[in-house]
Amino acid sequence: MTALVPTRVSLYDFLVKDTLPIDAIFADLGTISLPQARIIIEQGIQAVISALLAYNQLQGADAVLKKLLNRSQIKELRKYNAFNFRTMQSALQHGQNVSEALFSSSDIQRAVCHKLAEQAQLKPGQSRPLLSALSVLCLREIAILADFAHLDAADLDQWFKQQPQFLWLKRDQAALASAQHICDTYAYQIPDFDPDWHSITGYKLPAATPTLSLDQMPHYAKVIGRTTQPSTVPSNEPLIVDTANKSDILTFCAMDNIALPYQRWMLQLAKISEIYLSRNRLKIAPEPIQPPSRPFVNFIFMDKEKEEKAFASASNSTEPTSSTAFWKNPVIILLVIVIGGLGLMAVGKYQYKKSKMMQTPSPSTQIQVRDTTAD
Repeated sequence: MTALVPTRVSLYDFLVKDTLPIDAIFADLGTISLPQARIIIEQGIQAVISALLAYNQLQGADAVLKKLLNRSQIKELRKYNAFNFRTMQSALQHGQNVSEALFSSSDIQRAVCHKLAEQAQLKPGQSRPLLSALSVLCLREIAILADFAHLDAADLDQWFKQQPQFLWLKRDQAALASAQHICDTYAYQIPDFDPDWHSITGYKLPAATPTLSLDQMPHYAKVIGRTTQPSTVPSNEPLIVDTANKSDILTFCAMDNIALPYQRWMLQLAKISEIYLSRNRLKIAPEPIQPPSRPFVNFIFMDKEKEEKAFASASNSTEPTSSTAFWKNPVIILLVIVIGGLGLMAVGKYQYKKSKMMQTPSPSTQIQVRDTTAD
């Protein structure tokens, strides 16, 4: 069985892990220390996610897709395939316009900058440009992920509605010790999400759903697809939900408050997110000569039953499959009829004109010759 970490589809977990290498550039441009830069990045990501979820609640996923993820500033930043001072300068240049669009009012943006400055022991004026640049970077990473997974507005809306269950996670050592079945220990190494950001950005957090045990959780909530990859989970792992399938089940690892349903695009998003994070795109490096290729995820295994039925029906068929003769092709027959009809019409028109010319008499010309010998 292949276990897929559910935090791969968490905006918070994805962005925190994705932005780990950018502390140094943030510290240099903001003339702050590395711990202050890490605080600005981690807390700023929480503010950006909360504002994005609030924007989705008010404007809808279609507006998120068109007015945020497809903005010209985001497209401009997507030209860079590495992270360096040039990338950061572009983010600082376009950050103000993006943050004004993301946060619904200047008062909210001012409150966010004030709270960030308090947490990092900075002045609000120092945190504002860093928050703007971080907003551009976060939206760019989300836009790339959504584009690679081919998410439309409906998928984007469902993705955002899945986020509160990741924000409820208690990411402390006590929770990690009590939940020994957790397969992603990194999910508990990042700070807990501060719910005060929701009160600042105006996001209305839905009511928490009660946690289900593995026995109470339905089968479809644990199994999200099939894979032909070899098993990477021990046989005694409680993730195995169906041993009769020869360990070809792809599942989400069991986590508190995590019960993601089986959906094709969710599987694709998680796999692409895992590939994207493994590339470490935001590491400080010069721009590559050739941009990295788009991650390709083959989902043929998800239609395994359909393929088996098609193969069985093909193997049970006793009639030989012979190719149809070209002269029996209806397209060729139609072309012959049309060309033949046009030829007959042309011949008939020519014969008609020829007969009309033969029936019409030609006028005779009489030439009078004057007799010059007379008289």
